[in-house]
Amino acid sequence: MQITHLKRTQLLFVSALVLALAGCGGREVPAAGTTPAASTPVVTPPVVATTTSLTLSASANTLKSDGSDSITITATALDAGNSVLTGQAVTFSASTGQLSASTGTTDATGIAKASFSAGASGINRTATVTVTSGAATMQLPIQITGSTISANPSTGTSLPDDGTTPATIVFTAKNPAGVAVAGTTVTLAKSGVGNISYSPTSGSTDANGQFSVVVSGVVGGAGAAMLSATALGTTGTASFTVTPVTSTFSISGLSLNATALTAATTNNFSNTSMQIGDSLLVTVTVPAPTTQVTFVSTTGFWNNVANQTSLQVPVAAGTASATLNTTQAGLASVQVLATTPASTISDTLSVSMTAITPATITLQASPSVIPKSAGTSSGTSTLIATVNDATGQPVGGAPVFFSILNPTGGGETVSPAVAYTTTTTGNGLNLGQAKVTLTAGSLSSTANGVQVRAQALGTSVVTEAAGLNATASGNDAAVVIGGTAASMAFGQATVLGVNSNATAYVLPMSITVADGNGNPAPMGTVVSLSLWPIAWSTGIACQKDPDGFVPTITSINPFTVTYAVGNGGTFFNEDINENLILDGIEDGTRTYYATGGAAPGVGTIDAAITPSNSMAGTVPATVTTDATGLAVFDLTYPKSSAIWTVVRLRARTVVQGSAAVGETQFRFGALQSDLSPCRLSDSPHRF
Repeated sequence: MQITHLKRTQLLFVSALVLALAGCGGREVPAAGTTPAASTPVVTPPVVATTTSLTLSASANTLKSDGSDSITITATALDAGNSVLTGQAVTFSASTGQLSASTGTTDATGIAKASFSAGASGINRTATVTVTSGAATMQLPIQITGSTISANPSTGTSLPDDGTTPATIVFTAKNPAGVAVAGTTVTLAKSGVGNISYSPTSGSTDANGQFSVVVSGVVGGAGAAMLSATALGTTGTASFTVTPVTSTFSISGLSLNATALTAATTNNFSNTSMQIGDSLLVTVTVPAPTTQVTFVSTTGFWNNVANQTSLQVPVAAGTASATLNTTQAGLASVQVLATTPASTISDTLSVSMTAITPATITLQASPSVIPKSAGTSSGTSTLIATVNDATGQPVGGAPVFFSILNPTGGGETVSPAVAYTTTTTGNGLNLGQAKVTLTAGSLSSTANGVQVRAQALGTSVVTEAAGLNATASGNDAAVVIGGTAASMAFGQATVLGVNSNATAYVLPMSITVADGNGNPAPMGTVVSLSLWPIAWSTGIACQKDPDGFVPTITSINPFTVTYAVGNGGTFFNEDINENLILDGIEDGTRTYYATGGAAPGVGTIDAAITPSNSMAGTVPATVTTDATGLAVFDLTYPKSSAIWTVVRLRARTVVQGSAAVGETQFRFGALQSDLSPCRLSDSPHRF
C-alpha cells in the first residue's frame, strides 16, 4: 500500500511538472506511451563558385589580313582565390574578324578555347577579342597585318613648279600572299613644304590591283613634297622635289610649321594666317641680278630673334627665305624688297596672327528682336562670339558651340551649331570671331527672350546668365521672338453716337492685338467678334434697382424714388449655357450677377429667354488689324437696352497657329441728354 501511494504521488508530481512546463512555453512533452515526432533536418545549399577573374592568351599576336591563318584564344577562369574553375560558361566576341565559337565551357583545368582568324577582307587593322565569364571580362588586342600598297616610282621624281611636266605614279595594293587586290578603295593626301596637285584624289584599284595618279608641281610650291596613298589599312608614299622655273620677283612659297600652303592664285600669295608660336617660312623667287632680299614685318619678328622686325637674306639658287614668328596677335604687313643692288622691286603679304588658348568669350545678337517665322518668311538674328586669351588677344581657329537655353518649342534653331573663330579678317568679322544665325520658330518668346549660350569647345570658357558675373566672360545673348497673338485689349470711345433715326446708340470701339513682347500682330490679322447679353436689370426712370430692392415713386416734381426690400436687381441671363434654348428650369431662374447667389423666389415664367440676345446689339462678325495691331468697329445697340443690359464682348483670333481670346463685360450707357431729364423707357424686364 505504501508503494502504491508513492507511485501515485510521483505521478501527480510528474503531471504537475508537465503542466508547469507547458504554461511556461516549454517544449511539449509527449504523452506516455506515444512516440515523439521526428525533427526536420536543416539543409545547407552548396556554394556555387563564380568566375571573378580571367587570364587570356593567344597562340600568336598577329594574323594575316587575308584570313589564311588563325590563332587560338585561351581563357582561364579563376575564383577569388585564383583557383581554376571547371564548368564555367565563357563567351567570346571580336570587334572584327571571325571566331570559331561564341560560347564555351571551362574544362577540368579551368580553360576554354576558341579559334580566331581575320576573315577575307584583306584590310590591316587591330581586332579586339573580348572574353566574359561570370563577373569577369577581359580584352586582348590582335594585330591583323600583311597587306601592302606601294608606289612606283617611290622616290627621285622631280617636278617643275609650272605644272607643265606631270609625272604618273602607280600604286599597287597586295594581300599578305603578294597577290594583287582589285577593287579596293584608295585615298590620297599630300604633305611637305613643296606644293603639288594630283588627279584623281581617290578611287579604286583596277583588275591588276593598281591605281594610277597624275602629279604636277604648283607654281610657287618649290620644295620637297610627299603623296601618300592609303588602302587596305596601310599607307604607301611617293616623294617629289618641286623646282621653280619662274623668274619674277615674288613671294612664291609659304610653309606653316613645315607644311606647304597653296596660293589662291598662281604665284600670288597675298594673305595668310598663323597663331602665336607658329613658324611661317616665307620664300621669295629672286631673278638676277638681285643678290640680297630684305624681309620686314609690322608685327612679329624674323628667324625667331625677338624684336628683329627686318632681316637681310642673301639669294641662293634663285630664292631667299626667312621665317616669321610672333608672340602677339594682330594683322602684320609683310614686305620683301630687292635691296642689292638697290631697286624698287618688292612684294607684299598680309598675315593675320591670333592667340591659341581661350580665356574669355563674349556674345552679341543683332538684331535682338526678330519676328516669328511663317511660310517662306523667317525671322533671323546674327550671333557673333568673340574669343580672347588671358591677355585680351583674339584666339583664331577656336571651335565655339552655341546652344539655346530656353527654347519656346516653336522650332527656333542656331546654325551652324559649331563655328570656328576667324584667323583672317573679312566678311564683317574681326580676328577671333565666330558667326552663326538664329532663326525664329513659329512661337513667340517671353519678354526676356530666347537665351543663347556660347562655349569654346573643350574648355570651361562659356558665356553666363545676365547678372551672374562669375567669370570675365560676357553674358548669354537674348533674342526676343515676337509675333504671337498673346493678348487682346478692347477700347471704348467716351462719346456715344446715335443712328440715323435716333432709336439706337452707336459705340465706337477698337481691339488691340499684341504678342507677349508688346509687338503688334501681323498686319491683316483677322479677329472674330461675338456679343452676348450676360445680365439684365430691373428699374424705372433711368435708375436700375439695387439687388434685393424694389422702387416706389414718392414724388413727381421733383421726381423722387424710394426703395423697399423686394425682388429687384441685376440678374444673369436665363440661358445659362448660351444655347438659345430654354433648358429644364432655366425659365424663371434668377441669379444675382454681382454675387452669383440665387435670388429668393421664382421669376416670371414666360417661355422666352430673358433677355433676348438681340438686346446686346450688333458688332461685325470679323475685323482686321492694321500695322499697329489695331482694328476698329462700331457696337450698335437699341436705346431700350441702355442702362438695363450688361453685355460680354468676346474676340478670338489665330496668328500663325497660336490662338488668343479676349473679352470684356460692361453695362450699356446712354447719352446725358437722354438721362436728364430721363427720356428712356423703364426696364423691359420683370423679375
